[in-house]
Amino acid sequence: MKNLIAAVSLSFGALIVGCSDGSNDSPTPSAPPSSLTIVPSAAPEGAAGEMRTLTFRVTMTEPQSQPVNIVYQTVAGTATEDQDYLQTAGELTIPPGTIEGLVTINLIGDGDEEAAETFILQFSASDNAIPTETQVIGTIANDDTACDKPFTKDPNPWLMQGADPLNFAHRGGVTDFPENTLYAYAEAAKAGADVLEMDVYQTKDNALVILHDLDVDRTTNGRGDVVDLTLAELRKLDAAYWFVPGAGTPHDRPDEDYSFRGIATGQQPPPVGYSAEDFRIPTLEEALARFPRELLNLELKPDQDGVGDYERLMADLLQQYGRSTDVIAASFVDEAANNFKAVAPCVYSSVPFNQAFSLLAVFLGSGSFPAVPEHIGFQAPPDTSQIGDELPGDAAIPLATPELVAASHAANLAVQVWTINSCEDMLRMIDLKVDGIMTDQPVLLAKLLGTPAAERQCD
Repeated sequence: MKNLIAAVSLSFGALIVGCSDGSNDSPTPSAPPSSLTIVPSAAPEGAAGEMRTLTFRVTMTEPQSQPVNIVYQTVAGTATEDQDYLQTAGELTIPPGTIEGLVTINLIGDGDEEAAETFILQFSASDNAIPTETQVIGTIANDDTACDKPFTKDPNPWLMQGADPLNFAHRGGVTDFPENTLYAYAEAAKAGADVLEMDVYQTKDNALVILHDLDVDRTTNGRGDVVDLTLAELRKLDAAYWFVPGAGTPHDRPDEDYSFRGIATGQQPPPVGYSAEDFRIPTLEEALARFPRELLNLELKPDQDGVGDYERLMADLLQQYGRSTDVIAASFVDEAANNFKAVAPCVYSSVPFNQAFSLLAVFLGSGSFPAVPEHIGFQAPPDTSQIGDELPGDAAIPLATPELVAASHAANLAVQVWTINSCEDMLRMIDLKVDGIMTDQPVLLAKLLGTPAAERQCD
């Protein structure tokens, strides 16, 4: 793919130069040129003979006094033009005073069970906008494979086989970035996170949104439980309102510490490459469209009102985007995990809470795990102290031990440990050969994993 992109970049050079008209006849903008970004996107292809669309969002950081003109064209990647999508060339104008636009490409549905396919959107802009990139990838998701059969985990791709563990960005990085926002997930991926961990709740009107808490009070400028709010009401909130870099979401800091406050509501410009949308509460579908190639860990939350078929909605959405073995469905709620497993048996999953402690009881008595063919991962804290009131008794039971890791691996279960935030604990988990480390600080973990093993140390 990289060679293909490089080749078509050369052929597109003349178009870029032609569109960037630097002649003296061009109107001189009264404001400095804006940064301009077109965000990669994915969409389901649709049924055979059906025509669907894939939409790219165009974002700028500053409005301009003159129109911004964008010339674009599609270039084939693994997808075939006029067979998987309609070859398209066109121009988009962003009017003065506005900062967003959309480029829409028509997709051609089929009934073939196949891997996701991609094409390239190349573009250039007039002189009053500076693109951060000149091309992005569109992903046509496979929505034809039925998710009605249990997966097999032979081999289990989430086992690292002794290599370094995967870096799970917990909620996108709770202290690194404004948690559970598209901005957080995009920045975590850029920093080197391997897996984006997301929590999914259902709204009053049965939309699926990404948020960790039962309510919006801790992270946003709103109040109330998610189940009592509509998607439209949630989308008005500032999801980065209480975020302080390096500290998470304290509510007792001076106003100037909340450096991302107001981006979602248009009171300050977004960082280069992002828009106000990236700082609001996102939907699960927005995340699937934005991150088609990233590994995902989706935590199922309880269906608070019992209305709306929460697990079925999630299963259907994952099927539309062709996500199964590059996703882990996880839950502390055995009922939610079992309900989801019933409607999406093909999606990889981790052992839910009660079952996990049943396995632990067997391990403590025998030193081994029984076979667990229905799950691929054992997700647990380093010891039971992080579980708090959920566990009877006062003594914390160590979980991240060489013996437990070996027993889990022998049962073909990946060990994914949460929530590890200190450098020393990260190094300890790496030495234990766990398969995944969930952390609020994916930037720190990426730095450690990017350092040669013999040179890893804590400051």
